[in-house]
Amino acid sequence: MDEILNNLLVGEALYTTSNGTQYLYVSRNNNFGVVYSLNQEQKTLPLNTINAAFEAFNLGEEINAQLYTNYNHHEYESRPCNLSVLNELLA
Repeated sequence: MDEILNNLLVGEALYTTSNGTQYLYVSRNNNFGVVYSLNQEQKTLPLNTINAAFEAFNLGEEINAQLYTNYNHHEYESRPCNLSVLNELLA
């Protein structure tokens, strides 16, 4: 996972919605999570969330809303778009 995160390029599309909205990589934040922009608004995807999803993925679990809600309900409610970014990073 570190290799994937370290090779992200500023401005790279992390996810594109069905209507063409792009989630663009901005930087790594101070906990080395991912900062991305969505329609001029910056969002964060914490490293602990990325690592938990990566571990679950490696165990064969589907990275979906239920898994994310069980992992951190508040984070899922406040940043549901992170789920799409997580799935793209793990793809």
